[in-house]
Amino acid sequence: MSFAEKIVSEFELAAKNLNGEKESALFKMRKEALSSFQKLGIPSNRHEEWRYTNIKTQLPENLSVLATGQHVHVHKGGFNAFDEIKATKLVFVNGVFAPALSSVIEQKGITTGSLKEHLHNDKNLSEKYFGSLVKKYEEHFSVLNTAFATDGAYVHVKKGVTAEHPVFIIHLYNSSENFTQSRNLVIAEESSKLNVIVDFQNLGAAAFYNHVSEFFVGKNADVNVIKLQTATQNTTAVHTLEADVERDAKFTCTTISLEGKLIRNTTNARLSGENSEAHLNGLYYAKGNSLIDNHILVDHLVPNCQSNQLYKGILDDEATGVFNGKIFVKQDAQKTNAFQSSKAILLSNEASINSKPQLEIFADDVKCSHGAAIGQLSEDEMFYLEARGIRPADAKSILTYAFASQIIETLAIEELKVYLDNKLKERLHLDF
Repeated sequence: MSFAEKIVSEFELAAKNLNGEKESALFKMRKEALSSFQKLGIPSNRHEEWRYTNIKTQLPENLSVLATGQHVHVHKGGFNAFDEIKATKLVFVNGVFAPALSSVIEQKGITTGSLKEHLHNDKNLSEKYFGSLVKKYEEHFSVLNTAFATDGAYVHVKKGVTAEHPVFIIHLYNSSENFTQSRNLVIAEESSKLNVIVDFQNLGAAAFYNHVSEFFVGKNADVNVIKLQTATQNTTAVHTLEADVERDAKFTCTTISLEGKLIRNTTNARLSGENSEAHLNGLYYAKGNSLIDNHILVDHLVPNCQSNQLYKGILDDEATGVFNGKIFVKQDAQKTNAFQSSKAILLSNEASINSKPQLEIFADDVKCSHGAAIGQLSEDEMFYLEARGIRPADAKSILTYAFASQIIETLAIEELKVYLDNKLKERLHLDF
C-alpha cells in the first residue's frame, strides 16, 4: 500500500472523529479535500512547483496522518515558552490543544482557544471560513491538511478592537511516527489590529508535520504575523499560509527559518480589496545538508494595491535554498505597486540556491519590479576587517550577521528581536 493509499484508508477509519457528522458541511468539505488530494497525490520533483524539493523521498510510508493527542508527555519547562514576552499563549502538541500548557490574557472582543471546540460550537466557521482560502489555491498538502486536521489555534478579533498583547501560538512536536496535521484560523474583523507570533518546536529525535494557517484580514484591519522556525532541527515540514486582505487593510508576515532538515514555506496573499497591502519578508539560514524552500505569491485582484517581498538567505556547507517569488497582477488591478527582492549568500562552494522570481502582469498601469542576487561575501569587506586584526572566521560571521540582521530589525516586538538576534549570533558563533 502506497503512502497516498494509506492516507485514504485512514480517512475512512477516522471519519466519525473528524469534527462533524457525515451529513455536516464540515465533513463534506473534508471529503472534497480528500478527493482533491487523491487527484494531486504526494508531489515529486516532476511537479513544477516542487521541482527543487523532492519531499516524497523524505516521508516514510509508515507515517500516520491521524491526530495522536500525545501532549501528556510534555510539561511546563520542557519547551521554550518565551516567558519574557507578555502574550496570550496557546500551546499545541502534535496538533492537539494543551490547555494546561497555555495561558490566556482576557480582553473584551478577542476570542482565542481550540479550533476543534469552536468548529463544534459555531457552524458558521466551517461554512464561511475554515478551508475557504485553501480552496482558492488548491495544493497537495493544504488539501491533505483540510481533510485531516482536527484541532489548532483559533483567534477572532471583533470589529474595531486592538489587541493589547500579541497572541503567541506554540506548536510542539514529539512524534516521529506521525505526519501531524496542525492548523490555525485567524479572523480579524474590520478596523481591528492584531500581532500574532507562531512558533514551531521539535522536541524529539525527528518530526514530520504539515501545517496550514488561514488569515482573514477585514476592511481597514492591520495584522502582523511573525513565524519562527528556530527550534526545528531534524524536522521535515510543510507550511502553508493563506491570507485574504480586504479594502484598506494591511497584512505583514515575516518568516524566520534558522534550522531544519527540510522546510517548505508557502505564503499566499490575496489582495481582494482596493488600497490593501501585503508585506512578506523572510530570513533563512541552512547548514549541513538541509533544505529550506520558500514559495511566495501575492495575487493582486483589484486596483490601487501594493505589495513588497524581501527575502534573505544564508547557505553553508552542503545546504540548499529555494526561493520562488510570484507577483500576479490581474487585468482589473490597475495602479498596482509591487516590489520583490531576493538576496542570498553562499558561505561554501558546496552550498546552492535555486531562485525563480516571477511576474505575471495583465494590467497596463502598474509599477512592478523584481530583483535576485546570489553571491559570496565581498573580498574587499573581508580584507578591510582582517586588516584591522579580525580573524577571517570572525570577519565572515560579522559580515553575515550584518546581512541578516536587517530582517530581524523590522520586527515590532522588542523581546522577540533580542531573542532572534541572540539566536543568529549563536548560529554564527559571535559573542559580542
